[in-house]
Amino acid sequence: MEYEIIIQSVLDEIDRRIRENIRVDELARAANYSTYHFCRIFASITGTPVMNYVVYRKLEYALYDLSQGERVLDVAVKYGFDTHAGFTKAFKKRFGFPPSLCRLHIFGGAPEPSTVNSVKLKHGGLNMNPYITVMTPFTVAGRTIRKKLPGVKHHADIPAYCFGVNSMEAEITALCPDTSDFSKSNAVKHCEISMCYDVDPENGEFTYLLGRGIFHPDDLKNIPSDMVSYEITGLYAIFSTPPVVPFDQHEQFAKLIQDTWNDIFLKWLPNSEFEYDETRRDFEYYDYRDHGWYFDNNRQMDICIPIRQREEAKHRSQEKGKILWAREMKRREQR
Repeated sequence: MEYEIIIQSVLDEIDRRIRENIRVDELARAANYSTYHFCRIFASITGTPVMNYVVYRKLEYALYDLSQGERVLDVAVKYGFDTHAGFTKAFKKRFGFPPSLCRLHIFGGAPEPSTVNSVKLKHGGLNMNPYITVMTPFTVAGRTIRKKLPGVKHHADIPAYCFGVNSMEAEITALCPDTSDFSKSNAVKHCEISMCYDVDPENGEFTYLLGRGIFHPDDLKNIPSDMVSYEITGLYAIFSTPPVVPFDQHEQFAKLIQDTWNDIFLKWLPNSEFEYDETRRDFEYYDYRDHGWYFDNNRQMDICIPIRQREEAKHRSQEKGKILWAREMKRREQR
């Protein structure tokens, strides 16, 4: 208990000096320990080395500032990173996605004060179990608008506009094409796709696409000229929102979608073996579950995140594979 009280005072000191150049020997002196002994205690109590935590905490504050529209270079300088590239590399290593996505996807307030228990939880991982799959390629066809809506800075804000909470509902839902726009063959699978991309960090404008998934080759030939199309392919992590009870709780549904976006980018990605693949787009997927046709009229949808394995995780997998192969060869030789 005495150690935890001391470490808590150190966490408070780090928050107070978050924009300063924090050195481990200074923290050790403030705790009245040698640097060696202090580092051992800190790692034992929190589950992470002290300077790893300092960098991570700076990045948490940086993430919030970026989500509020501050420029990447300004934020990097504010928290003591020497270069834009160095900051971006550290950010991607910690969170699994680049700083440029903060404005688009992060929704919420400033970092909460750190406690010993909260640090333990953060560095112990998170129990989220997305469905990881290589997508069978399909095409999204729909219409786009370039907007700067009041109160909308993130993809997670968009559900409020689609579910009747805001007066922009009619303008946005009118974008979605009907199945008759493509063909009379009933080959269009019932799913609506929502994408938010190309955010301008200077003025907050973004492109919003609302369309349908096209799975039949005949329908690809019949996409109207006023629509844009985008191919979905590659490795994705798919997160389903908790079912909403009852069906007509639009605001609750929108809040669950916002919370799921936050959990993906603030909790799952930083602790997973994957990182966000910037060469492809994330999207929201609405099928029959969105209409409450099943599950006792509950509503549910999916958030699909393009991912790739982190280099360090890939290296560990390769090394493990080599070890297992060597063991198998040795076992065969001993037969």
